[in-house]
Amino acid sequence: MLGVRAILWEAGFGVIGLFLLTGAITGLIGRQKPTQASKKAFDDALTSKALLIFSIVYLAAIANLMARELRFHSDLSHLRAEAVERIEIGNQSVKDPRQIAEIVDVLNHAQWFSIGKGDGADLVPFTVKLVSGKEYAYQATRYQHGEGAILVSRSPSGWENGQVFCRNLPASLAKAGVKLPPCFTYFSQPLHCAPD
Repeated sequence: MLGVRAILWEAGFGVIGLFLLTGAITGLIGRQKPTQASKKAFDDALTSKALLIFSIVYLAAIANLMARELRFHSDLSHLRAEAVERIEIGNQSVKDPRQIAEIVDVLNHAQWFSIGKGDGADLVPFTVKLVSGKEYAYQATRYQHGEGAILVSRSPSGWENGQVFCRNLPASLAKAGVKLPPCFTYFSQPLHCAPD
């Protein structure tokens, strides 16, 4: 999913968490105090408390994911060509300032994206090395349903920080002599290949 549809899809998980939280709070507040302790009232209270704890943890995880994805988008949109020393894609490197400027311009205009099964080819490392010594380490994959590429951000521990779609990235990389793998391979056999 691309653009607004991808944003709405991801926001939907937050809405589910809010729905669960509302149900838990309603269950805790809405129940009447029994005149004598009954097993059903005790079970209802325990269920509501467990749902409250679950929904708080769930919402915290969703908020953390959204914050990391917003940071990913912010990093790309604020990237400046003059601050980039080189860009490494797989085992190839782009060092020419004009080519870097074109690639950075494409990254600055990345779109919100939610990757689905069969959307990408094989992932390759995509590292942006800044003059300051800072690095942005991503993974890039060729989009399988038309022109474009997907960048995936992951934390060092492997948690996904989000995905973006860059329609003109393959063309910009091709001008620099770099091609993303066109196929998704499984046990060394190409399964899905992007159209040429």
